[in-house]
Amino acid sequence: MKRTLTLLTILTLTFSSFSIENAIMITKKTKKKTSETTVKNREGRGGYLSITGGYGIPFLTTGLRSPLKEIGDKDWYQRNGDLSVKPNFGTNGAGFALNVGGGFMFNKYLGFDAMLTFAWHPEVLDARIDTKDYYATQKSSTFGMYLSPHLMFHWDNNKRFGLTAKVGPCLPFFGKPDTRAYIKDQRGRLIETLAGLPTIPLNTNSIPILNQIPNLANLEIELIGRSHTVFNPTLGISASLGADVKLSKNFTLFAEIRVQAYTITLKETIFDEFKQTATIRVLGAPIPAPDGLLPFPSNIRNASEAPEFLKHIVFRKEITEESNTARYGTKSFFPGGDLIGSIVNPDNAPLIDPNKPRDEVMPKINASTLYFNAGIRISFPSKKYNSESATKTVKTKKSKKSKTSSTTFDDPDAGAEPK
Repeated sequence: MKRTLTLLTILTLTFSSFSIENAIMITKKTKKKTSETTVKNREGRGGYLSITGGYGIPFLTTGLRSPLKEIGDKDWYQRNGDLSVKPNFGTNGAGFALNVGGGFMFNKYLGFDAMLTFAWHPEVLDARIDTKDYYATQKSSTFGMYLSPHLMFHWDNNKRFGLTAKVGPCLPFFGKPDTRAYIKDQRGRLIETLAGLPTIPLNTNSIPILNQIPNLANLEIELIGRSHTVFNPTLGISASLGADVKLSKNFTLFAEIRVQAYTITLKETIFDEFKQTATIRVLGAPIPAPDGLLPFPSNIRNASEAPEFLKHIVFRKEITEESNTARYGTKSFFPGGDLIGSIVNPDNAPLIDPNKPRDEVMPKINASTLYFNAGIRISFPSKKYNSESATKTVKTKKSKKSKTSSTTFDDPDAGAEPK
């Protein structure tokens, strides 16, 4: 019995010792395998900086327009029997752009990218009316800055060439639009639209009998303005597809096609320059129009002289009877009861406040752009996980294993004959 217990004890200890040794060997192999897998999975890990430049063209074009009824939402030409009325398709984007970016690659296939874009959107025609007795045009340009964080996907052929795709939101955070407007009115359209009045014959050339004497008495209003606009916050999308060629370990040359698409609503427009001249032409001779002839000052030399109602526009999602506008007949420039008011304001509507901004319906503009960019990327690969270091690590471990194996399992008595 004692011999049996002793034998079982020896066998148990022997098996336990073998199991522990085997477990230790498996753990070492597992750790080694895990370590090699981690290195392989993180190959290409590291940060980078990039700089690109390019030119963009309008993308996903829509009809351009002016927020002002006096200028309209189309390109309208009508003179000498010729007529051409057409939508003016385009965007308020396009133009040159400079991109400065940086990011981090988690491995050679996946990374995070953030790009700062400085864009110069060239002047475009928003709308135009060109008729015999009325001309109005508006042109706009913008300098904008955008931040675009991307999820970045990369593939290469393990040599020099690769493909890159990026997608993420676009956040316009700064814009400096510059808008020029010019109106030459010889028919009283400015008075009709701003004051919500019916057509008023201000040009005797359009009145029967009086038109028998050319240019007997005509009123001409000329308006020149330059303004800037404040936008409401918005969010768009940025996506690109590019190809790259590796010049060295740290430098990569690449080109890409990038879409930056967003729409944005206007918050307010403020005129920095405003000049209005009203002239009465009697038989062709110009005479400055006196104040009181128009519902607003006849002659305004600069923006500081202009009433707030004319030089400051606030855009609303909805125009109601409380809005500060006379376009819809709910308010008027003229008090009811007097001679003029009894004609143009018979319902005794409340007056607009000339010392407050004018309310207009909020428009939405499209600034989507398709860019063609080229640039350079400077990489800072992690020394721990780049392919060269990983190869050296694996070779070193294999070399150590070989030395250990030869030291542990070489039997000095192997091959000796028994005496």
